[in-house]
Amino acid sequence: MTRSPRVKYITFYEDSESIPGKRTAVWELDKASHRNIVRHPVLMRELWLQMWHDIHPDAKSRFVTKAKRGPLRDEDCFWDYGKARCAWPEYCEYRYIFGDVHLGQSCRLKNSSADLTLHYL
Repeated sequence: MTRSPRVKYITFYEDSESIPGKRTAVWELDKASHRNIVRHPVLMRELWLQMWHDIHPDAKSRFVTKAKRGPLRDEDCFWDYGKARCAWPEYCEYRYIFGDVHLGQSCRLKNSSADLTLHYL
């Protein structure tokens, strides 16, 4: 597998079977300073998803499923200069709003984040 230098990768490990009644989730973010990782938006998003999942009454699993990690906010959408379009084309679209300074600011979610968060239950 070749890794794109532009993409921030998330390495994760989840375990709820080794010790009955206990669970562990480990997240590692590539290209993030370990000192500043607690302020990193990707970690904050993952932490929010896990907390939201833990308190949601319709949660079907003990962990947030990581099989599908689409963007949840307009800030998660960005411009892919290599493909000349918004990254995550199934979730994001180019929609200019007055005041956008660069192409990445004009990439916005197609659907509401309320619909997208249901994938994490």
